[in-house]
Amino acid sequence: MLCVQYGPVVVGWDGEKTHVNPSDCNKWVGLRELVDKIPLEEIDKRLLPLLSIPRGYVTTYKLYAEAIGTSPRHVGWLMATNPLPVILPCHRVVKSDMSLGGYTAGVDIKRALLVYEGALCGGRPCRVVKPKPISTIREAVLQSLGLTDKY
Repeated sequence: MLCVQYGPVVVGWDGEKTHVNPSDCNKWVGLRELVDKIPLEEIDKRLLPLLSIPRGYVTTYKLYAEAIGTSPRHVGWLMATNPLPVILPCHRVVKSDMSLGGYTAGVDIKRALLVYEGALCGGRPCRVVKPKPISTIREAVLQSLGLTDKY
């Protein structure tokens, strides 16, 4: 498994999906190299608006639902089945009351990622954006992970 450190977590790529804090890393790479290995063109298009949420910001399940034309409950299911956690930043989706909601790797990991990205003020999400369509997937992933000068 290819692995990279992203702030407070290790992200592993097994050739099909990413794993948060995997126990079986056998090769360490840089974040950009890991992104280059992922077939981004195969991503479920309903997950792509995650890439429009900049580091330091969150969106809500409700705003995400409005952006993709579904229900907040369905958005929760989409986030729970995200095959690329961290790379597709589902940790940036929170409840409308600004409580964190769930996360596949656990709420403590979600909180740690949001702290690392500067999205919490006084322990709560403080900057909210509505997701929007993205134009180029690879560039959006690199921006989302802080690997470009944009934002």
